[in-house]
Amino acid sequence: MTLGGKIRREDSPGATESPFARLTPLVNEQTDDAGGSLTKLAEALAGFATRARIHLRLLDDEDVEKVDHWDVEAGSSKGTARRREPKSADVVVVLRRDTWLQIAQGRISPYEALFAGKLRVGGNVELAKQITKHLSDPSMRYVSPC
Repeated sequence: MTLGGKIRREDSPGATESPFARLTPLVNEQTDDAGGSLTKLAEALAGFATRARIHLRLLDDEDVEKVDHWDVEAGSSKGTARRREPKSADVVVVLRRDTWLQIAQGRISPYEALFAGKLRVGGNVELAKQITKHLSDPSMRYVSPC
């Protein structure tokens, strides 16, 4: 099937599973609570080697004008996720709420979402890659996108 004149990856001949590791699931597949999953993200990042501030901008699935801002702290003894727009951030991630839940549930990898145009990253991209590696499912081989 084509979309906008392009063959979608999953429909292309010989399409295979993504080489990129998914995150260790932060929530179960029935969960649709973005706030709870971001709290689990902060807890998973409490042991991250470097202190970092992540600004997640979750776009509403129906109303793109509506944005939930989340401030997630990594590398502190008690990782925190607060629903607020931080004054500054090391990494900025922009994606739809549904895409975030798919990533948090371990259904797609952050790199799959990035390359599909469902996720944008700004700020310190190398730090973002380190965070992704830290959160990746250890049972899957980690492959860096570059």
